[in-house]
Amino acid sequence: MRDRNNLASRRGMSGRFWPSRRIVVATAFALGTAWTTCNSGAHAAQPTTLTVWEYFSQPSAVKTLHVLAHLFDKSHPHVHVKFVFVPYDHLPAKVIAAAGAKSGPDVVVYNGTSVVSLAEAGALANLTPYWEQFKGRKEFPKTVVHKYHHKIYGVQGYINLLGLWYNKDILNKYHLSPPKTIGQLSSDLQTIHNKDPKVTGIVLSGKPNDQGEWQAFPWLSAYGWSYKHPSVQSCAAALKVIQKWADGGSLPAEASNWGQLQPFNRFLVGNVAFAENGNWEIASAASSAKFKYGLAPMPTGRHAPGIYLGGETESIGAFAKNRKLAWDFLKSTYYSKKGELIYLRKDNGIPARKDARKAAHYSPITKVFAAEAKRFGHVYPPELGAPSETLSAELAVAQEWSSVIAGQSSAKAGCREAVAHVKKILHHQSGLLQ
Repeated sequence: MRDRNNLASRRGMSGRFWPSRRIVVATAFALGTAWTTCNSGAHAAQPTTLTVWEYFSQPSAVKTLHVLAHLFDKSHPHVHVKFVFVPYDHLPAKVIAAAGAKSGPDVVVYNGTSVVSLAEAGALANLTPYWEQFKGRKEFPKTVVHKYHHKIYGVQGYINLLGLWYNKDILNKYHLSPPKTIGQLSSDLQTIHNKDPKVTGIVLSGKPNDQGEWQAFPWLSAYGWSYKHPSVQSCAAALKVIQKWADGGSLPAEASNWGQLQPFNRFLVGNVAFAENGNWEIASAASSAKFKYGLAPMPTGRHAPGIYLGGETESIGAFAKNRKLAWDFLKSTYYSKKGELIYLRKDNGIPARKDARKAAHYSPITKVFAAEAKRFGHVYPPELGAPSETLSAELAVAQEWSSVIAGQSSAKAGCREAVAHVKKILHHQSGLLQ
């Protein structure tokens, strides 16, 4: 998940203990919890410890980590896999600080938006030699293989992405079908508002940060927006639609301050017709929704939407004690067909591998997400050079996206500001390359 999306901060801890394994709980960096798993045979060889830094605390996610450890244990029975919890907001800085002291994790599982900054800081190992020898590499789309200066530093073993959730009860009440285009969605929102103004038409993240930009991109790209070829025309075409929804009462102005957590909580109340959100909310919907719901692909505009392929990236730490062992762990868990099917079954992560997607048993909801990943998947983050400049460009767009939703800026004026900022970054990069 984008998780990008700072959703790790709302996850609770699991106390599950696994049969025939020993789990040791310890404090890590005064920030989280380290879970250690090992085979407990009486005549086992001297064990080796493999340390994995991650930021999961949601019960299903923690449980999945230990299922993966069991999978690795089959071929490496004398290796302790030690999961070290570091809070989402602190993990990149901790990895960089550890690398500065020539230490750190053997494996790190983190938000893929940080791969370039971590690689640039010398905190990640170059995976290229391992990847080139990996027989399964052809099963992975280019969009999940992350490079810096033409070298591979991280790969996503599973995918999180956005879709259009809908309340079936509300749509059935007004004889509406899940919309396929943005035009149809606009028409549906108007119908719902005219029939019952107390029903909220659509909720999404309008926060002026990376979460807001994450949810803005499918709408912008559906009208031709591109960071490498930014235009006021394409940006304004998309934001005019959003402005119309906000002005007409279908999209709440307070959405301008929502991250990705708040809108889905509003959707689960039952008086919201549509919600833009991801596969990480499948478990919440199943346990909390008191109404019938479904998922549609993100609607098309003048073009097909581009949907960022989020989810955690997995890398080897630059100062891993045993890089070969770290690679064996990744190869047999996150990057294996079996491991990816485990992630789908246990935590609704969409497999990155093509063969795993073909072999998967999907629910009606995960089937839509998997189809979207194939049709509309877009690499994340935008490839704009230095991490600071990429983030600056995203935040410029997010700021105007938020301002339009809040009614503080017009679509065209906001897009002029955003495009000018992105073009300035592109001009700077061009100058560096000359």
